[in-house]
Amino acid sequence: LNLEPGFHHYHFNDLNPDHIRELRALKVNHPSKNIHITEKDANSFVPEFCATLGKNDRAVLFLDPYSTQLNWATLKHIAATQKIDLWLLFPISAITRMTPTDGAKIRPEWRKTITRLLGTDKWEEALYKPKPLPAMDDLFGDQSNHNGTERLNIDELEAWITKRLRETFYYVAKPHRLTNNNRPLFLFYLAVSNPKQQAWRLADRAVKSILRNQ
Repeated sequence: LNLEPGFHHYHFNDLNPDHIRELRALKVNHPSKNIHITEKDANSFVPEFCATLGKNDRAVLFLDPYSTQLNWATLKHIAATQKIDLWLLFPISAITRMTPTDGAKIRPEWRKTITRLLGTDKWEEALYKPKPLPAMDDLFGDQSNHNGTERLNIDELEAWITKRLRETFYYVAKPHRLTNNNRPLFLFYLAVSNPKQQAWRLADRAVKSILRNQ
């Protein structure tokens, strides 16, 4: 809000009452800024906001979803505008929680949520691979304990999610992984919907500059 020159409009959307109170106080403290506050599910707010953008409008959007609440379809709405630069905190911890290492332990009630979050029902074949066979059979040649599938490791999972985003947006920077006690929580992405390569180069320089200062 203190950036000059500033944006023409500022939109803040949240469902947490405490956050809304703080946002309303922020609005009072910045009377010269055109601040809009809404209380909607982001999957409703974002498409509605995208629909308001005119031919010459441009926007920067920051998405910090609660757990698994973000639909991949919402990201497609953003990409389709070709007008928005998106900063996204992707909840990789939610994915690892719902996709156990052993593919046989995926809970059926999680499948629809994972499909909605990742935007494809092909996620299981993408995220799981056959368990490796041991270098030597056990004493009786029984390999029954080695059947089935196991999930990709965290680096492979990050690479697949990044690939999915790059199939949706024109430019996606390498994510910055946010952790807690070495446990991955979020992948912090910059995704650009602008089809012009000049915009991608500017975005790439911005991300590299930000990461150098971390």
